[in-house]
Amino acid sequence: MGLTSWGTFGLLALAAVGCMAAVVAIWPKAAAKRRRAVAARAAMLAGCQLVVLLALVTALNAHYLFYGSWTDLVSAAGGGVGPPGNPALKASATGGGSRIVVRTARPDLSPGAGGKHAPARDGQVERVVIQGVRTGLSAEEYVYLPPQYFQAAYATRRFPVVLFLAGYPAADRLVWIRRGHIPEDVAQAQAAHRIQPMIYVMARPTVVAGWDTECADVPGGPQVETFFAQDVPEAVAATYRTARGRSGWGVAGYSTGGFCAAKLAMLHSDRFSAGVSMAGHFHALLDTTTRDLYGGSPALRRNSNLIWRVRNLPPPPVSLLVASADVGEKTFPSARTFMKAARPPLMVDELLLPSGGHNFKTFRKYIPPSIRWLSARLRGE
Repeated sequence: MGLTSWGTFGLLALAAVGCMAAVVAIWPKAAAKRRRAVAARAAMLAGCQLVVLLALVTALNAHYLFYGSWTDLVSAAGGGVGPPGNPALKASATGGGSRIVVRTARPDLSPGAGGKHAPARDGQVERVVIQGVRTGLSAEEYVYLPPQYFQAAYATRRFPVVLFLAGYPAADRLVWIRRGHIPEDVAQAQAAHRIQPMIYVMARPTVVAGWDTECADVPGGPQVETFFAQDVPEAVAATYRTARGRSGWGVAGYSTGGFCAAKLAMLHSDRFSAGVSMAGHFHALLDTTTRDLYGGSPALRRNSNLIWRVRNLPPPPVSLLVASADVGEKTFPSARTFMKAARPPLMVDELLLPSGGHNFKTFRKYIPPSIRWLSARLRGE
């Protein structure tokens, strides 16, 4: 039974009900004042509270997808995984550039009215596995190709690309499709002629299980920034008809992915011309999920602090959209400080809700306007 399945939650809920029923039935027999009876009553109460707590935590995890499987949970509880990268993968990748080694059409995930799938009508979602030659990292991602990609009239067209990065841990690999509904939103917006056709690469920043790397190049560890800034665009460009220049590439994300999107756009303006941070922070976070990202170096941590960068370094020539909520969003103070410090040629637009929590119900409100904003700024060829 899966960690996020309703079967798991249902089993725990039944166990909680059974536990409470057992306490009601047994309590009179344990009503004596002897130490053994007192200990039995305390154990029954503690046991029921534990089962109820497990049921509640399981329900919350199923909703927010902190951990998508028992393996993810065990990896996190164990404090991490083995060494980053894969020596065999590095060896196999040294003969050429970063590449997509698995590419499988997923008609079941493509938007459509049902019936037989037609890419030229419905577009197409493809599952890909990207191998990075520079970093040795490998990640499973999903790519949505618009209907125009398969139409004869667009046979020579090179399309803009948007890299979407989920939050941490985003254990569901299909989070952008199942909960973000990107293919459906894109199909509706294109049918209404509100956006241009673009390629969407839907990814997770968690390339090492159980480690929130904040899209950093970790000293002696995984080079996640390089993976998303160089390996992934190179592999996508080598496989699909993508725009060649930076004006055709954008990056967006929510929560940790929002920080990553702003960071990648600002630090790699040679690759990305636009970025969207949805409920993302702008400081260099360090906590129990990130471990020591910067090798104890204040300079490395400072260089990943986007507020410090915009205050102290020449601003990059990119456009950013900051999507947040005035009330209820824990990252808004960081976003507000960043926006106040921004100056040209860094151009910052704001999408501000009056209220909204740090959850997917709110994130969903940011996605359609973010896609429209990106469409207005990216150019194909």
